[in-house]
Amino acid sequence: MRKEKFEDQFKKLTTSEIDKLISKYSNYPMDKFIRLNTFYDQNKDKPLKVSITDQDRKNMDDFTKFRHKGYAAYSIFDIENQAFHLLIKQKPEFPPRAPDTGNKLTLDYVSDAKVFLDATKNWVKKNIPNYFDEWNNIRKDLYSTSVSYRICYNLRNYVQHKMYVPISSVVVFSSDKLDYKLDISNLVDDHQFLNKVALPKDYFKDSNNVYLKKHIVIYHNQIYHLYLLAMRKYFIAKGKNIKYWHDYFAKRKFPSRLYELITTKNMLLNKGVAEFSLLDTHDTIEEFMDQLIKWKFVDFKDFV
Repeated sequence: MRKEKFEDQFKKLTTSEIDKLISKYSNYPMDKFIRLNTFYDQNKDKPLKVSITDQDRKNMDDFTKFRHKGYAAYSIFDIENQAFHLLIKQKPEFPPRAPDTGNKLTLDYVSDAKVFLDATKNWVKKNIPNYFDEWNNIRKDLYSTSVSYRICYNLRNYVQHKMYVPISSVVVFSSDKLDYKLDISNLVDDHQFLNKVALPKDYFKDSNNVYLKKHIVIYHNQIYHLYLLAMRKYFIAKGKNIKYWHDYFAKRKFPSRLYELITTKNMLLNKGVAEFSLLDTHDTIEEFMDQLIKWKFVDFKDFV
């Protein structure tokens, strides 16, 4: 019969037996792990008698990976979204603030928007490859059909190469808002910019088209559309997995936050520290689903 591993024997011991064992094995090699598995509720102060199976751990790990990928995509969008609101909500001040403020906010936004498009393109290709061509074609259609998209997208490249943000601040008194007027004379002299943006003839002769915020609002809404398409498709594609995880942990009836205390002999004897690991449970999945529904990515009926 195969001899049971020392670590497996250790898991079965009581607290008093563990104390005796640690004393007995005081010279046990430090590179060998002595694992003490104790489970706690969400406050980490109430020990629980639960049995975590290998299948539990696998499902917890699979759900954690799924959730982290979803949050990764959200984090990419949130950077663009915050930059958008900082720029769009800026109000005029008297005396006026330094023009560099508007330049910085504009540069931050067009740069963060470009990062979102590049990163989300890679995220879709990696996480929902079967949907990539459809999503990417929608992105290309937006570029080809929207002047505002092309202006903002290529404005970032213009700024990166010229090290100059071609705008000037304009106060719109009727609405108590601050807008930015594009420096048309510099932009139209840049043939590369004009060729890429492919503007309609005499486009900038219409005074309504020289103000930047109008284009940025349209651009941001199109980015938000691409983000929602990618996220919804990701969650729908994983719908069967989500339902399985949800039902599995509903039957297991674990606490809403289940922590595992993981320690080693080195931690116990030398450092006096404890390491906790959060295990995802059924209630964690419930909370995550509630957030998805709140964000309007999914409807729970998609998973039942």
